Amino acid sequence: MTLHYLSYTRTLIIAFVIYGCMISTTSAKNEPSPYEIDLQKQIDNIKKSELQLHNYIVSLQNEIYIIRDQIELIANNPLLNKQSFHTKKLQKDESNLKEKELYDLSIKMFNDHKYTEAKNHLSSFIDLYTNSSLIPCARFYYGKCNYKLSKFKESIDQLIIFIKEKPDSEHIPEALLLISENQIALNNISEAIKTLKIILKNHKNSDIYGTAQKLFNMIK
Repeated sequence: MTLHYLSYTRTLIIAFVIYGCMISTTSAKNEPSPYEIDLQKQIDNIKKSELQLHNYIVSLQNEIYIIRDQIELIANNPLLNKQSFHTKKLQKDESNLKEKELYDLSIKMFNDHKYTEAKNHLSSFIDLYTNSSLIPCARFYYGKCNYKLSKFKESIDQLIIFIKEKPDSEHIPEALLLISENQIALNNISEAIKTLKIILKNHKNSDIYGTAQKLFNMIK
């Protein structure tokens, strides 16, 4: 009986050892290996990177939509359009600068007694800048150039246009006096007298009133 009991006990011990090994093996199989842990980390990192990339792409798309809307707004709104506002303003400023430079150059040439050059520049100015506020004054000096160059008929024509365009100009008395001198040069004394009478009647406070009076007394 004792032998039988020892044999039975031994069998149980062996069974428990085998069962323990089986449990240990099963437990070992359930725990991931270091390689599996590292692989899982890489997979998690890739998924995280993919999510960040997706969010970045969505953000870029939103910025593109905003920029496109702004471009359409600028293209359709003349107040915001660089071409219609800033560029055109710049072009206008440059045009005004060239206009003033040509006019000033013409007057300088006249004052330097270069009447032919001054006349040519004034003629170009009148042709180029038809809407300029300086056109009447340009015509006035153009008429003076023609008088200096003995182009008396052309001088009268330009001075008459000047008087019509700028009737309130301070140069009106001088223009009338110059017309009378052109008329005298053309031997049209009766017309010169009429012109001088206008000065004596309407421009008594003018600086050239005395000159007009003397010329009138000489030819009447």
